[in-house]
Amino acid sequence: MVTPVQIKPKTAEIYLDCNATTPVLPQIAQAVRHVMEHVFGNPSSSHITGLQARYILDSTRRLGRQLVGAGLGRFIFTSGATEGIQTAVLSALTHARNTDHGQRRWLLYGATEHKAVPQALEHWNNILRLNAELKAIPVNRQGLLDLDFIAEHVGAAHMICTMAANNETGVQQDLAQLEQVIRSNNPTIPWMVDCVQALGKLKLELAQTSIDYAPFSGHKLYGPKGIGFLYVRQAAPFTPLIIGGGQEQGQRSGTENLPGIAALHALFELLLNDQQQVFKSTATLCEYRDQLLAALKQAFPTLELNHDLDLSLPTTLNFSVRGMASRDIMDVFDAANIRVSSGSACSSGVTRSFVLDAMGLEDWRSCSAIRLSFGPATEAATIKAACERIQTAAHALRQSCLLIADTSEDIDSNLDGVVQLRFGNQCCYLLIDKAAKEMVVIDPLPELAERIERLVACQHYCVKAVLTTEPQPANSPAAMLAQLLSCEVAQADLDAVGWPQAYNGGCDVPLGCAATVEGCLAVGQRRLFRVGTRQPVYLLSSPLTTDAPAEVDFAFIGDIQQPELIRSMVHDNTLLLSRADDDFRITQRWCELAGHCVNCELVDVDLEAQQEWLSKPDALVIDVREQQEFAVSDLGLAAEVINVPLTRLAQFIYEHRESYQQRPIVCVCRSGHRSAVAARVLARLGFSQVSHLNGGTALLLAS
Repeated sequence: MVTPVQIKPKTAEIYLDCNATTPVLPQIAQAVRHVMEHVFGNPSSSHITGLQARYILDSTRRLGRQLVGAGLGRFIFTSGATEGIQTAVLSALTHARNTDHGQRRWLLYGATEHKAVPQALEHWNNILRLNAELKAIPVNRQGLLDLDFIAEHVGAAHMICTMAANNETGVQQDLAQLEQVIRSNNPTIPWMVDCVQALGKLKLELAQTSIDYAPFSGHKLYGPKGIGFLYVRQAAPFTPLIIGGGQEQGQRSGTENLPGIAALHALFELLLNDQQQVFKSTATLCEYRDQLLAALKQAFPTLELNHDLDLSLPTTLNFSVRGMASRDIMDVFDAANIRVSSGSACSSGVTRSFVLDAMGLEDWRSCSAIRLSFGPATEAATIKAACERIQTAAHALRQSCLLIADTSEDIDSNLDGVVQLRFGNQCCYLLIDKAAKEMVVIDPLPELAERIERLVACQHYCVKAVLTTEPQPANSPAAMLAQLLSCEVAQADLDAVGWPQAYNGGCDVPLGCAATVEGCLAVGQRRLFRVGTRQPVYLLSSPLTTDAPAEVDFAFIGDIQQPELIRSMVHDNTLLLSRADDDFRITQRWCELAGHCVNCELVDVDLEAQQEWLSKPDALVIDVREQQEFAVSDLGLAAEVINVPLTRLAQFIYEHRESYQQRPIVCVCRSGHRSAVAARVLARLGFSQVSHLNGGTALLLAS
């Protein structure tokens, strides 16, 4: 068992994801440790140890009231903002059930609210059988709430929920203007404002407003996780969420989290101290943001901001890079030890940025969004280092043809042979001959078209054909891509699957193929054969060095899963590549298609055994991260390390299955997900000593 103290941050990590969570400041951690070790009493106990604990609780509450201007309102310690949201929603909806008697019907929330809000509304609406309808308040392209919509609907609503500042974009709502609209149309409606991102960044005087509920969370501002607080306006409806013990004057039962409360005490002291040097001024934070933005624009010329800086917190940047998926940027930033977050991960099937969608921004921006956020205690040296690392990451992306480089920059790509690109479960294949600078595309996907175009442009490939494994209309993405990229033939010379008519007939049948070959074309020293017409299979040979007949190394079978048909075209070691790949099989042999393969067993290497495997004299470490990640992050291992991204795994298997089948192999990636896929594929394809590093480089222990 690896203990928590053995897991350590990576060297020189630059953490720019503070809107998700923050590190704990040393002085706050010291307060937590002191209370845990020395003032460990139960605040409900009447002896001296308990009284000392009670003092910490009461004094922290007093400081918190002062900080947010709570006045006579309730100030309740919670486990965090989610509990505060639940308490607020339960309180408002219980009041509605007991008093409204069906006169109102809406539950209003901002369309860009954190998901905790609409999910809490839906949950308690169902539990309490209020039968209200949830309505999202629209926002404009700047992320500001539609005041006319509020004015129209708030009069017939049970509750309205908004936020002070958005967690994805940092956009601030004008609370004074909101209050005027809400109260002029419904003076008594319960109003919750999510203040999680506002703590320590915006001045709050809650008692001077008509805000009824304001949840906060400590870990968003250098405190530990598991502690927060909730402000409830005096006389606002209130129903306890947790009952049983009477703590917090009966408002929230359960023994108080005294170490967490001590952390808030230290945080509140800092925020209330005008002389402190820890938290930077707004002007300094704006300077930091401008430096980061300048570095990002230099690195990514097609960058577009997804929010108005004048309306946003100075600690948040949300941007998209045209033509680049957020996953590509995130992965290379992570490899460069810059921690940011993605607004979406569209290409992997994860939900896109609902915030940017609600703002009405273009699809590509929602699918490419990156959030960079720092905290008010960030130092100037961290920002300077981040700007330098951003340039390093961008250079690696240019080297991988994911960014278009200046014409003077030397770009070297090692792509050769078969490259598999994916979007969801759909696969597209690039057949590349590096020496000849020639390429064929099979089953292109519209979502990958721009990436393919960029690769062709930066490597100056001659695209011999853009093919599909089933007929396509003349206006299909494949046909349009062929028109853009094909270097040899006119669009009129192509049939319904994109095959150039000039390459029909006149071909020698490849070795071991009993099927009729309709045509063949050369891709450098390789030959691509077509079998069938309406749903063709394409057979790719290895580079030809003699006049000997070509042998089929790869078969691109589209959606065909008929073992007998495929068997007539291939031999035992041919690698089959399908158009759809639901289970991340990457590639398979004919015996797997027929259901009688015997696979090798995969060995999962746990953290305790990793050093033993990685130190084997003949161990081969296969780093399956993309080449731009590999370029900026050395694993620092004594063993031999090679870079084989999943996009090139089929080609690697073809080239090395004989020489590496008996060699101990450890697959590694950033998180352990991609390496698990690679290890399973290698074991299936006959590699007998394949292991997989659980946890990936994120948990790679130092030697």
